Amino acid sequence: MVSLIENIDTSNVDDADDSDAPIEVTTKTSKDEKKKKKKTNKTKRRIQYTLATEQDDHPNKKRIDEESALTHLVFGDDDDYLEEITSKAVTHKKTDTIKTDSVTVESKKPAWIDTEEVTEEIVREPNFNQICPRKRQKITTGEYEKKLKFEYERVMGRPAWAEKLLNKTNEEEDSDEELFRRTGNYLTKSSVLRAGTIDCLRCADFKHDVAHSKLLRSVEFHPSARILLTAGRSQYLNLYQVDGKKNERIQSLFFERFSIDTTHFTQDGNQVIVTGDRNFFKVYDMIEGKIMQIPMMRGFEERLGKFELSPDGSLIVFINRNGQLHFVSAKSKELIDTTQISGNINSITFRHDSELMFVAGDEGIVTVFDVRRRAAIHRFVDDGSFSTTSMCVSPNQQYFITGQKSGIVNVYSYDDVLKSGEPKPIKYLKNLTTPIQNVKINSSSELLAINSYHLSRAIRLVHMPTLTVYENFPEFHDKKIQIVNTLDFSPNSGFLTMGNNNGKVLLYRLKHYTNY
Repeated sequence: MVSLIENIDTSNVDDADDSDAPIEVTTKTSKDEKKKKKKTNKTKRRIQYTLATEQDDHPNKKRIDEESALTHLVFGDDDDYLEEITSKAVTHKKTDTIKTDSVTVESKKPAWIDTEEVTEEIVREPNFNQICPRKRQKITTGEYEKKLKFEYERVMGRPAWAEKLLNKTNEEEDSDEELFRRTGNYLTKSSVLRAGTIDCLRCADFKHDVAHSKLLRSVEFHPSARILLTAGRSQYLNLYQVDGKKNERIQSLFFERFSIDTTHFTQDGNQVIVTGDRNFFKVYDMIEGKIMQIPMMRGFEERLGKFELSPDGSLIVFINRNGQLHFVSAKSKELIDTTQISGNINSITFRHDSELMFVAGDEGIVTVFDVRRRAAIHRFVDDGSFSTTSMCVSPNQQYFITGQKSGIVNVYSYDDVLKSGEPKPIKYLKNLTTPIQNVKINSSSELLAINSYHLSRAIRLVHMPTLTVYENFPEFHDKKIQIVNTLDFSPNSGFLTMGNNNGKVLLYRLKHYTNY
């Protein structure tokens, strides 16, 4: 039998018998430890590990003992290794329980990673195999972190808080975290028109012939169909298909020796009323495709010029420069009544329920008429005006707008003009300096268009909720606008059109409004 002895410092142990002649193997110790051993009279306990030989009765058992002894010398006892791992696990779990919230927050994925800004450091690869060390390579910090995470989970297992994060469904995630994990347009189109700049697109111009290249006096959208009507001094009345791309002409009508001044669709859109420099007017029936000439009355020698249709489609009111208003039935086309006011009449407009009519002239006084009785019920002074050239009432009956010969546009509160004889405007728009030709408000009462025919590109769009003018309209490089003489909004404000002094009809798509 061959014995293997390891010397271990102990106390209260007797010396072993020297007759066995064991082989002593002592572990290396530091100088300080040797001095302590010399000072203390400690005995050595001999632990004998017997090695198997051919003479032993149980060679397999002895061989196992031999392997255990070598393992103990190289790695130490198994209990020590397990105790060390267990103690590390307990301390790690304690720190995890204390810092669970912070770890959970830090473990969330970033919204995005900018490769240009993130720079990873180069570090040496960790060596977890201490028995067979190998050459350590240089890796990035990201790879280094993955290796540490993998080794930790291999030894310790995955923590419970990590499992919860991995198994978390999309419904349980925070709305803010989910919101910022992808890019795109999260905002829906607002139902309120934005101030500052208006989002509009210049569409293809309406096609016209050289013979039509004269001053346009009237442009108007059909109340229901995608059709535009244009007319002017060329004696032509044109109907166009409004699609924003080709805008092809549908029909062209020539009125011989009849210079067209004003045209309007009837409320149902089946007829077009046309006036010129004559003492009669004409009606184009779009269903039957024929033109009818309607005389006013016997002995009527005055020329008919501007006129307005009531919103309910029951009346046609013709304006005479000498202060007369002629009321004609829209159904029978017969003259009903004539009313006289002092001074010349420049403009008339209706309230949207057709119960009240507003009349303005050169004296800067606005007269309010009761349409049913055809009598004046109220008058007020247009502030700062010596001649009011155009007017309109907002569909929501919040604003009353007047345009003056001086180029100033007054915006009143509608209630104020009916209560006071000298109402004060809530806003003076002084963006134009020449006489105002048209003031037109859209169907939602959010957008106001004003223009003057004395200067090129003298047209502005006004944001009514804030009463500010849009900065980007008209665009500086848009030279085709020239002198605008007439304009109109489509029924749902999806398009804006304008006619200039050269017979061209321009079309703009207002992107905020989705419908025609």
